[in-house]
Amino acid sequence: MKTKLLLICLLTGFMGFAQNLVISEILVNPSGSDSPYEYIELRGDAGATIAADTYLIQVEGDSGSNPGDIESNGDATNGCTVNNDGTTPCPQGGIINLSGVTIGSNGYVVILTTGHDYTVDPNATILFDVTDGDLEGQSHSFLLVNTNGNGAPSSSDDIDSDDDGEIDVAYTSIWTFIDGVAFIDDDSSTGEIAYADVIFAEAAAVAALKHPSSATVISTSTQYDYAARIGNSTGSTINNDASIDAVDWVGGDVPSSTTSPRLWVMGSNSTSVRTHPESWEGSELNHIGSANPTQSTLSSDSFVSTKIGVYPNPSNSFINISSELDISSIEIFNVLGKKVAALSDLSNKSIDISTLDKGIYILKISSGSSNLTKKIIKN
Repeated sequence: MKTKLLLICLLTGFMGFAQNLVISEILVNPSGSDSPYEYIELRGDAGATIAADTYLIQVEGDSGSNPGDIESNGDATNGCTVNNDGTTPCPQGGIINLSGVTIGSNGYVVILTTGHDYTVDPNATILFDVTDGDLEGQSHSFLLVNTNGNGAPSSSDDIDSDDDGEIDVAYTSIWTFIDGVAFIDDDSSTGEIAYADVIFAEAAAVAALKHPSSATVISTSTQYDYAARIGNSTGSTINNDASIDAVDWVGGDVPSSTTSPRLWVMGSNSTSVRTHPESWEGSELNHIGSANPTQSTLSSDSFVSTKIGVYPNPSNSFINISSELDISSIEIFNVLGKKVAALSDLSNKSIDISTLDKGIYILKISSGSSNLTKKIIKN
């Protein structure tokens, strides 16, 4: 897709349209209620206008449900019509028209549903209710495309008529496929299908999975529902060594959150990897509409190594915190995002975990506008 991304940049650059548009972050089909907590974040040139004929589409990947079909998901209630060009079209979960959208002054666009309780960077452009609030989960591919004046995508489009995992020439010859990411479950014994260059697939589905020859397939122990580019990456490289500069993506399973506002935390598990690369386990999704973390900023490594210490870890009684900074709060969350402990006496900086069940928890330390999240183990 890198070559095609360069092509669309050349085609649109002379008209002042947005260049370097990519999928930045996506949370789809989280545990608990999907709406209004799903979101999609895009990144591009700050303040630029997204080119005409640019869409984000969702493509079916279940081998038993017409793989290759572009989803619609319109809701034909309240008198609206399910189509792509009607005067009062329903929001289309599977076809999001981005044409003419102005990217935020910080380079981000966030697609949200009314009723969410997220804190979003005020410099980002927010698109409310351009979907029906129920994005497709596993098994689906999310593809950013430009149709180059060849009409809008439609739910009648099947981009893989022979179901071989390669997008048909009938589409690659007239559309520009800019970017994509896919989530695949293991519900089908006949093999699921994905169409993105980065694919997070449950382990049992990998052997029979059909996909583009250029794709990187990450085998996951659970169904992943979150993916994000690392920092300002634009490529499609992913492996389990986050220290390598070439790593472009992180993905994970985000357990349900019961807090308000929602505190989503990348999954952690003592026996299986629920985040890839694994070093991102326990990190918060607290950067909507702004720059994604890099490995070096994920937990503010320099901040941690020079200013804050957490010990002993693992522990069966107390976790002690040494700090050269003023601490405003210290909290512990379980892997479902529920707060299970907090330190009320901040001068003590020792938190009792003796009553907690054995397992993995997320320690959150706040100092001014900086937050540290760290995985701790109760043994």
